[in-house]
Amino acid sequence: MPCEIIVRFARLKDLQKRRELVQNSYSINFWDAFLFFFFQELTLELCVLGAAVLFIFCGVSAAACAALLPAAAAVVAAAVLLYRYALALKHAQNVSRELYGLVAEAHGSLLPPGNNSLSTRIHLTENEDKSSLSAYHGHIVGTVSVLDFQGASASGWVEGLSVISEWRRHGVGTALTGAARRAAAVRGLQSLECALSHLQPSARRLLHSAGWECRGSYERRLAGAALTLPVLRLGTDLPLA
Repeated sequence: MPCEIIVRFARLKDLQKRRELVQNSYSINFWDAFLFFFFQELTLELCVLGAAVLFIFCGVSAAACAALLPAAAAVVAAAVLLYRYALALKHAQNVSRELYGLVAEAHGSLLPPGNNSLSTRIHLTENEDKSSLSAYHGHIVGTVSVLDFQGASASGWVEGLSVISEWRRHGVGTALTGAARRAAAVRGLQSLECALSHLQPSARRLLHSAGWECRGSYERRLAGAALTLPVLRLGTDLPLA
């Protein structure tokens, strides 16, 4: 069955589905986040220090001290889940205050075709004729938000780029970011900016391949200077519409 992706401006009735997409996207890379934080120097130092204190001062056996490792793993897993839930909730709430949002709708199939034979159509008319909405009815497989960026120039802040896992690597994310760029240029914005962490390699590769440039990098502090998350700032300048 032929499959087509339509990228259009989000409507109010899309809000709940978009929030679900954003929240779910942060649970996909759980294991990457867990391994990253578990093998941080701070985590390993606490395990060694705790085992030494128990063994030397409390007379706990070496075998019992070894149980600190799975206990630490459980604590890290719980912390990652809580952190990613809070982050997902924050981004999902930001959907309500965006400059504009976009969704990608799949038509013709519930799952992407195996041969990647997708056609993409961009539909960016905000004042849609309600009588034509049925022509664009499909199931939402991706979304992105553009918020007002409080910088020195008129820029938009891109966040909440989310694509259902089954539809990744089929050009949906590329279509969404391309449409976001077009809509920003029409609005007279000078650039689009975003920040992506070390735990979002797919999004970073997508934007790099689309020509987004590195604006800089910084460390997001999670537990003071002892536990940080590397973040890359990306941006793309827009032509005058």
